[in-house]
Amino acid sequence: MYMNTKIIFNTDKHLKAAAQKKARKQGLTLSAVLNLATRAYVDNDMTVDIIARDLAEARASKSIPAEEIYRKYGFKP
Repeated sequence: MYMNTKIIFNTDKHLKAAAQKKARKQGLTLSAVLNLATRAYVDNDMTVDIIARDLAEARASKSIPAEEIYRKYGFKP
């Protein structure tokens, strides 16, 4: 069983709104995106190159199913 905790940080209001809008378009929540980014960072899989590639893939397909992203980063939905 997973235990959840909160991470609170400050960010620009417009950046948050843009991130939420983009995540929604991809069928994700901002929380899911941030959790995926945190997992990638911890697993040393997060680099600017990988993020740029994933963003390019997302733009090309216009939507990435959440299940695919969970599978890619080894999460259980």
